[in-house]
Amino acid sequence: MNRKNAYIVGIALLCSISAIADGDTKTKSKINERQTSAVSTVTSEELEKNSTPNPYNTLYGLLPGLSVLQQTGWTDNAKLIVRGRGSLNGAEPLIIVDGFPRPLEYLNVAEIESVSVLKDGAATAVWGPRGANGVIVITTKRGKEAKMSIDVNYRFGMGLPINQPKFVDAYTYAQAKNEALLLDGLQPQYTNAHLEAFRNGSNRDLYADTDWLNEGLRNQSYNNQADFTFQGGGKRLRYFTMLSYKNDYGILNSAYTDYSDRYNAQMKKYSLNFRMNLDVELTSTTMAKLTMLGMLYERKRPNTAEDKIFTGLYKTPSAAFPVRTSNGYWGSNTVYNDNPIARIADVGYYKENQRMLQADLRIIQNLSVITKGLSAEMAVSYDNSATYQETGSKNFLYEINSSVLNPETGEYQVNTERFGDDKALTVDNKDLADQYIRANLEAKVAYDRTFGKHTFIASGLYRQESLTPTGKAQSRYRQYITATAGYSYDNRYLLDVVVNHSGTSVLPKGDRFRTYPAVSAGWVLSNESFMESVSFIDLLKLRASWGRSGYDGFDYYLDRQYWVGGAGFVTNDAGGTLSGLKEGRLAISDMSCEISDKYNVGLDTRLFKNLTFTADYFMDRRRNILVDGANMVSSALGIEVAKTFMGAVDTKGFELALNWNGEKKDFSYHAGANLSYVKTKIVENGEEYKPYSYLSAKGYPVGQIFGLEAIGYFRDAEDIAKSPTQTFSDVRPGDIKYKDQNNDQKIDDNDRVAIGHSSTIPKLYYGINLGFEYKGFGVDMLFQGVGGYSKMLNVANVYWPLRNNTNISTWYMDDNIRWTEETKDIANLPRLTTLNTSNNFQNSTQWLVNGSYLKLRNLNVYYNLPQQWIKKAKMEACQVFVRANNVFSLDHVKYSNCEDLSVNYPDMLSVYFGFNVKF
Repeated sequence: MNRKNAYIVGIALLCSISAIADGDTKTKSKINERQTSAVSTVTSEELEKNSTPNPYNTLYGLLPGLSVLQQTGWTDNAKLIVRGRGSLNGAEPLIIVDGFPRPLEYLNVAEIESVSVLKDGAATAVWGPRGANGVIVITTKRGKEAKMSIDVNYRFGMGLPINQPKFVDAYTYAQAKNEALLLDGLQPQYTNAHLEAFRNGSNRDLYADTDWLNEGLRNQSYNNQADFTFQGGGKRLRYFTMLSYKNDYGILNSAYTDYSDRYNAQMKKYSLNFRMNLDVELTSTTMAKLTMLGMLYERKRPNTAEDKIFTGLYKTPSAAFPVRTSNGYWGSNTVYNDNPIARIADVGYYKENQRMLQADLRIIQNLSVITKGLSAEMAVSYDNSATYQETGSKNFLYEINSSVLNPETGEYQVNTERFGDDKALTVDNKDLADQYIRANLEAKVAYDRTFGKHTFIASGLYRQESLTPTGKAQSRYRQYITATAGYSYDNRYLLDVVVNHSGTSVLPKGDRFRTYPAVSAGWVLSNESFMESVSFIDLLKLRASWGRSGYDGFDYYLDRQYWVGGAGFVTNDAGGTLSGLKEGRLAISDMSCEISDKYNVGLDTRLFKNLTFTADYFMDRRRNILVDGANMVSSALGIEVAKTFMGAVDTKGFELALNWNGEKKDFSYHAGANLSYVKTKIVENGEEYKPYSYLSAKGYPVGQIFGLEAIGYFRDAEDIAKSPTQTFSDVRPGDIKYKDQNNDQKIDDNDRVAIGHSSTIPKLYYGINLGFEYKGFGVDMLFQGVGGYSKMLNVANVYWPLRNNTNISTWYMDDNIRWTEETKDIANLPRLTTLNTSNNFQNSTQWLVNGSYLKLRNLNVYYNLPQQWIKKAKMEACQVFVRANNVFSLDHVKYSNCEDLSVNYPDMLSVYFGFNVKF
């Protein structure tokens, strides 16, 4: 398969046959008929096919309108984007768990009942100043009126590093370094004798050959998870309870993490969760719903930050020094004065312990005694998370061996020096390192009644939120007063209205409230009399909506001006000075919230009982975006200019989802796909005057890459002399030659143009879901891909080598053709250089890469044991499974994850073996 067309394959599959098990058809029919807003939902049945410990990783490609982009950091969650990034600031959607804003990462998949994405203005208006980036609503499982069901789920997992860079051996590195020095016009560093010593390994103290990645990492990580759930209840009391334990033992080489007898330096995570959801019928008209989650969480690593660990393993050349010298000390040299393995094994540890409680209580009172259909609710929630930190610190003793010329004998001899110390570990308990308290209050009155063909729904809601974390000016307080009304005639004509009047504490006193209205309508054509004869159409509905929501994720006190530290001034002839004050940034005179006006038209259909199709076209006009005002005012003003709410972005696109499920005797199957296309356009970003129109980001997508257009490499000095002057640094033969866009005979920042696509928002995002089951044996596959997406190959050591005494990969030396005098006619990479030659390392088409991909995100192979096998053990069901995440990727990037090109924790292929037993 041609990898350059990977995403086209995805589209082809998308357009063939589609989707996902439809579940309970009658229930979905009822929901679809009444809903007038754009909402996508996935249930636990689909989520539980994935064994990932992080619920973010279950959402790839499942929900149209939700783009989920992988990040490889050990503690990083996937990036969530709803219908493109309409803002120039934050893009994160609001996450709601059981009705209240809460984090998603602390949940286990086993406790999630459903995940819904609220996408249009009619759905997000109820969240006012927090709804502009979309809302993700998670509902956890609750009890049922049935005998107790016990569910035991265990899995053992392994993480296998993939997409890892390969760095050259010491001999090749030395050759490359010499080549780069010669091309820089400098003397080579290594003689033929040195090169031979690297090749034959005769003296590793002086001529090391260390594979740092192989030394620092092991072949796999390990993890375990066990979930025990209890669900059931009677008429008065229903319960869902879960106890979950999971751990993750990281990828660092245990030969070094077990180095100390006082501590273990492996990257490790442990968590213990307890969930209790209770529904209690206090009276025949009063229900109490209690929701609680408690968590104990521990995370541990070496006393070296994650990015520093992997930067050290990446940047240190194999020829630099050995892990340990022949004398048994950690190795180093005068350039680095460090050792990346010692930074793992012998500097101590860092540990965080988090304690968290989430609790809410909701009382629902049926007030039909006053009038039929009337009810009231009162809810309170309290969340408290506290993180405690412990650090074990020490230094390490390292040895530097160097070859020194003896002037008396004329021969080289080894000079050995030792630095650092090996003092005992010291432990520092910093007690409380971080904490937040989140409290919410909610009161609601609702009315839902049908008179013949007329159905009326209305509600009035008051909500109050507070978030109090550690740190100055970090707290957030919000109030919502929301009215909703809905009308349905004969289940054919639907109308819903929302008016939300909300206030946020980041706005100044006296001007904190804004109004966020919305209106939506639906027409259920399949319920019309003229459709009665069309038997194969089970549902046909048109939807349309408009709604407004906002974004208040900016800092406090932008409307205030302060005195700030200024330059010192001389106080006497002796040169005495005092520090001074100066006026700080000007205040914003007209504070506001970012405003999002969302428009949506949609179509919902279900045909032949088993085929469903949904289509939506949407627009989002984002205004009042906070941007920097400094670029629009001359610096002659003499003071920092205030920020301003003048940014604007327009977004439009469409979504398609097609689903089919079928069954024939012992064989059942499901297939489906969804597709999202989004195009953003910057209308106003507060940028400074641009002398050429092509320099402006206005009119381009959010995240559009700008760079120079590479047109080849300089062949010789004559070629350089005849070409426009390149101003970024001195150039030599083999350096990149750029196009002079404005014909002013020089290459500078005025020659940057839009290249490729956005690097933050794919235009095309799609998912493909296929599966079957035959006599208990089943396979499920979830594919996900993107198109219209670009990345820059700008990772030091891997794609940008040797600069500032760094490393070089086989990608540069073997997989491509670098410029030399011999390869100048066929080269596709610039010459090697040891200098900080900024000319070659600009954003340009030289380093631009197609970011599109198609990945197999999840593979689930399982077998449901026959009833006759498990009855004797009093089991209701027993399933054994093998699952895998991140199975393969068809993309255009070697040696890095194509979504997250960074020096970080390795990209992982995860494999899980487990079982699920129901009693």
